[in-house]
Amino acid sequence: MTEFDIGEFFIHGDAREVDGEFQAVIVMRAKPPLNTVTTHQVEKDRWFKTADAAAMAAKEAAKDLKAAVDSGALTS
Repeated sequence: MTEFDIGEFFIHGDAREVDGEFQAVIVMRAKPPLNTVTTHQVEKDRWFKTADAAAMAAKEAAKDLKAAVDSGALTS
């Protein structure tokens, strides 16, 4: 698993199973000393038939988020 540093969080893409289908999610882990971990669905109402397909989509979304943060998307 590859985690990306985006400031206050480390992120990575993963799959989450819900009732036999899968969601692509970005997992955000707060940097120490906090232990908070949250997941956010990549695309609302998009479901995948396999965990591998969901994980691949989530990993791509995590890379895209990292690139956006690196290019200044969160700065005003």
